[in-house]
Amino acid sequence: MKRALALVAACVVAAAVHAAKPPVMPKDLPPYGQDKPLPTPQVVESRLPNGLTVWVVQRPGFPKVTALLAVRGGSAADPAQLPGLSDVLTETLKGGTATRSAQQIAQELQAVGADLSVNSSNDATFVDVSGLAAGLPTMLAVLADVARNPSFPAEEFELARANALQGLKAAESTPEFAVDRAFSAAVYGGHPYGLISGTEASYAALTREALVKAWQQRFRPEQALLLVVGAAEPRQVNLAASKELGSWKGIGDGVAATPAPPPLGPTKILAVERPGSVQSEVRVGRPMPGPTEADFYPVQVANTIFGGAFSSRLVENIREDKGYTYSPRIGVNASEKGSLLRIRAAVRNEVTGGALLEVFYELDRMGATLPTADELARAKRYLSGIFTLQNQTQGAVAGTLARYWVFGLPPAALGEYVPKVNAVTAEKVREVGQRYFTSRSQTVVIGGDVAKIQAEVAPFGKVEPAP
Repeated sequence: MKRALALVAACVVAAAVHAAKPPVMPKDLPPYGQDKPLPTPQVVESRLPNGLTVWVVQRPGFPKVTALLAVRGGSAADPAQLPGLSDVLTETLKGGTATRSAQQIAQELQAVGADLSVNSSNDATFVDVSGLAAGLPTMLAVLADVARNPSFPAEEFELARANALQGLKAAESTPEFAVDRAFSAAVYGGHPYGLISGTEASYAALTREALVKAWQQRFRPEQALLLVVGAAEPRQVNLAASKELGSWKGIGDGVAATPAPPPLGPTKILAVERPGSVQSEVRVGRPMPGPTEADFYPVQVANTIFGGAFSSRLVENIREDKGYTYSPRIGVNASEKGSLLRIRAAVRNEVTGGALLEVFYELDRMGATLPTADELARAKRYLSGIFTLQNQTQGAVAGTLARYWVFGLPPAALGEYVPKVNAVTAEKVREVGQRYFTSRSQTVVIGGDVAKIQAEVAPFGKVEPAP
């Protein structure tokens, strides 16, 4: 491992001298316009006597509205012996209430041009209704009924559990899933973030009573946010919220806080055996700062330069220059308790070692050299442009604000994203590169025919079987 890292370091120094030339662009192109941050939404905030937080973002001009209820507790709150519970819970919540069948819910919402969706993240569960603004009273009545009075019909529960099991079997037939599961477990150990799916055993053991208990723990007004975005008057929203949700009370205990992830451990190189495979599925990564931490925005910029965009260093290196992989995917995904850097690539067996060397090389280069002015500018334009485009619709704004609430960020953070990205300096990129991107701090999981790739990976250290 030390010999391999020394080789990477030597390559990094050499790269500073022989930097790749940027492509020649056509003459007389107009300059880029000034980046514009999203306007900070005017959020009318209130709180009902039962503790429910209400945010209203009035956006007149288009007769549509999105109402979203976010409650604390997602897959990280699933009981340790029942991973995957959240997947079944989100499906069965739509299955009917004490007064409405699933068909009646759909019919009432369709009558006002609306539809319902329920999903979850690591940290929260979201019930979302979008439709015509004139139908907002009906939408809030249905949303409140789904949140407060789900009946969890036996047939809907069995169907959701069977579908989850079939989805698991389909996922397990792919090489990507097994490696992703082993990678998350290796990074997080026994932390709840280390589980990315249920198992056959957990779905078999899951009961309707377990769903009811999870619903009671999560759906409580004091740990919930009602967010309405669109052509809605704040006073009317608060009156409707008081009518439909004002008498809502929690039952029993709420969701326990998610613990902080474990401290960074030693570098691991783990293998997931797939005999006969002609490709290796490579995963490299580690925990990163979360959205409330000062280094979050510099890490986003650094990752975009490193591998988070199609024109990034790693993509240019292992895809365009060397042809090791067709479509590497690199991202820093945020949760309430930090973020996760995950590098994904499928490569031929015979270039597994070479691909891993280049990944390590580019990781170490982030802390060894300053990004060029052009790299920095392109990364900032990319992040600012993508963020602005992704938050044009009211549904997207509602989703972003709901995630901010889960993370502990105020609504004003929506308008702060672009300025904070643009404030990142080259020196700060190199600083977070030294702190978070060094190859010696990464976890590596490789899925493939271990007998064929063992010699390729051996220079980087001992390869151990993934648990």
